Amino acid sequence: MKILIIGDNPQVTGGVCNYTRPLFDKLSKIEKIYYLYSSSRVNPDYNLLFNTKILKDTSYRDGDVYKIINSDNLTKNYDNLALDISSEKNDNVFEKFIIEIKPDVIHIHEIIGFSSNMISIAKKYNTKVYVTVHEYWWLCPHRVMVDFDRKICEGPSDMHKCSYCVHLQRKHHPKSSYTKFRFALKNQFPKMFDVVSYGKGMLTSFRKETPNAVAKENLSFGNHDYSSFQDKKLEDVLSARLNNNIEALNLCDKVIGVSQDVKNILTKYGVQPEKIIVQHIGSNIAEISSEHNKQVDENKIVFGFIGGVGYYKGVHQLVEAFISMPDEYKSKAIVDIYGTYSEGYVKAIKEDILGDKKYSSHVIFHGRYQHSLIGDITNKIDISVLPSLCADTAPQTIFESFSSGLPIIAPKVGGFSDFVIDNENGLLYEAASVADLKNKMMYIIDNPKKLDIFTRNIKKSKTLDENIDELLALYRSK
Repeated sequence: MKILIIGDNPQVTGGVCNYTRPLFDKLSKIEKIYYLYSSSRVNPDYNLLFNTKILKDTSYRDGDVYKIINSDNLTKNYDNLALDISSEKNDNVFEKFIIEIKPDVIHIHEIIGFSSNMISIAKKYNTKVYVTVHEYWWLCPHRVMVDFDRKICEGPSDMHKCSYCVHLQRKHHPKSSYTKFRFALKNQFPKMFDVVSYGKGMLTSFRKETPNAVAKENLSFGNHDYSSFQDKKLEDVLSARLNNNIEALNLCDKVIGVSQDVKNILTKYGVQPEKIIVQHIGSNIAEISSEHNKQVDENKIVFGFIGGVGYYKGVHQLVEAFISMPDEYKSKAIVDIYGTYSEGYVKAIKEDILGDKKYSSHVIFHGRYQHSLIGDITNKIDISVLPSLCADTAPQTIFESFSSGLPIIAPKVGGFSDFVIDNENGLLYEAASVADLKNKMMYIIDNPKKLDIFTRNIKKSKTLDENIDELLALYRSK
């Protein structure tokens, strides 16, 4: 059986790639596997001399890894949303590629740099097609279903609201043609690009900032009034994008939701319920799970965050919740934050939330960590806090925490409730509520013995091997 996995650039660390990369490696030992990605996301591969084409990625010697270069589609196509539906250059080279390799199964995990038309192209050749929905690109050009006020969005139920959201994004994103030209110029003439980008002229917006010039990120929710905004043409484009993407998903043999919330949302917007199965992804970390050996110090409860440190992951709300606790609680708590972060985001947290407040030194940003050190990190933490401000479908941090014996505090949003059972293996709080998160943290400080109970109630996470068995059974089914 020949299987084509369409995923994200394997150079990406984190997110979907932490699943698809090891999935490709393990499946390659069982079946004939191809991996295709768009190079438009990391170190974008644009060249003024080449057309759009699919090339073998020679940097991956073990396995058939291919990339599409000079893609018409960028990660986000705000100025030309029709490319998400159909991208002639990309679609043509994709069709030639599948004619050449003749896959029996195509499994789409990430569609960055492609169009949803690839599904109908594959079905022309009677190829089985599966889509795993890890994020909401299919419904939302912004991908994370967070609105212009940076609040969790219910989805594309109001195209007037969606059009305003895209309108604001267009104002803050350069034209795609200019972006592609910049990448091509940088790739072909790097020395000239550096000289020009530091001087005056068309590329000055890409000058590097010195550390002292880093701008603080705004940590507040917005409060936009979009009632007077009207762009019927954009509303029609967004409606067409949504309708075409739903039709594409309904052409698939199966759509895999990585949590029940994904199925609920897709069904709400028109994906046929019988097309969708809920299948939790497997994790490599579950195969090398380590016992949680840290002894709880009731006078110093360590709340930990592990993952990408950014606005939509809600780290600032975790810090707000801590700093708003009474001193007698703060004195018994530490907040350890592990993960790559932007300077502007952390600068805002340190200056606008922590400042010189008492116990601000109890919040520690450790920065980037090696994935191999997860076991060591989790053994320094008592309970994991995952305060997402977006509808995370099934973040890897859940499996990293549970596989290491760490209970979790998480919001009632996205896929968290599939895994975190309130007051059994962790605590759930009202999404985006700093007050409720603070209350849950204070509850743990008041009841430290709950931590051992929660840890004992953690069920073993699904391994990647178990997940592969499920996928192969699906691929082979009639």
